[in-house]
Amino acid sequence: MIQQLFPARIAADRTAWQALLAREGIRGETHLDAVYGIHDDDGRLIATGARYRNILKCIAIDHEHQGGSLFNTLMSALMNDVHRAGYAACYVYTKASARDAFAWLGFREIAHVEDKLYFLENALHGLPQYLAALRGKYVAGSRIAAIVMNANPFTNGHRYLVEKAARENDVVHLFVLSEDLSHYPGSVRLALVKAGIAPLKNVYVHPTGDYIISAATFPSYFLREDDDVTTIQARLDARIFKEHIAPALGITKRYVGHEPYSAATAIYNQALQQEFAGAPQLEIVERLRADGEYISASRVRELIANGNLEAVRPLVPPTTFAYLQGGELPESGNPRP
Repeated sequence: MIQQLFPARIAADRTAWQALLAREGIRGETHLDAVYGIHDDDGRLIATGARYRNILKCIAIDHEHQGGSLFNTLMSALMNDVHRAGYAACYVYTKASARDAFAWLGFREIAHVEDKLYFLENALHGLPQYLAALRGKYVAGSRIAAIVMNANPFTNGHRYLVEKAARENDVVHLFVLSEDLSHYPGSVRLALVKAGIAPLKNVYVHPTGDYIISAATFPSYFLREDDDVTTIQARLDARIFKEHIAPALGITKRYVGHEPYSAATAIYNQALQQEFAGAPQLEIVERLRADGEYISASRVRELIANGNLEAVRPLVPPTTFAYLQGGELPESGNPRP
């Protein structure tokens, strides 16, 4: 019988869970929303699986019990839990050896990094529908570029990067992270970006959805992980962009700001260089400075937290500052998506 485990607060659950994962060579994780387990008749934990949001993790079946129905029972419980939590899609990272088992349950491969990591999706529409929607937003041009940003919040540094790309290209697709895992919600960040770049008529703003720096494709962006995990997830996210996103919109160049502060973002930039290998081109732009210091969203948030809102004024566009002062979202003045 399958039951929920609580390794974070029940010592017996934690001991049994960690022991099973260790026996099967799987790394335990702390960022989990729910953990499930199956015990044998003697009360020994023989199968376990967990989820973080709609990502399945830490799936392990004792080697003496593999090949039976435990996997299907476990996966059914996990996927039902994902749907009860309100998600329409379910994702899993797995090794090459387990890919076929997930395929039998309706999971489709989105991308993989060598044989180290396969990223699979179970969704009614999923990536094909997302790409079809992107193709509907194609804008013709001989030079088509992309930028991906969190904009937490949108600063003059972000605007500097967008303005540079807009000057150098016919079309710029600007993706704003959709995940509500940042200080400012996705809807707020999207509105501030649209307002801040409204005069730039060749820039088209899109939410990233689940396939660009999301909790599914690159959870280490939001959660502290070791560098090895962050690197392989970053490579996966970069490969999805190269193989799926860029072709859908005809993107031939991507701009990123150089990263002196965030280790995860610096690793991500390195992964983009490695995976793109010149197609699409990658341009790393030095950040804009103010009073000799690089402008960053983290600096803006720090000043606000310290009650020094006036010091934020020279670091952000007027539309962002007005929101930070009064909390009302600006009108973008630009109806384009």
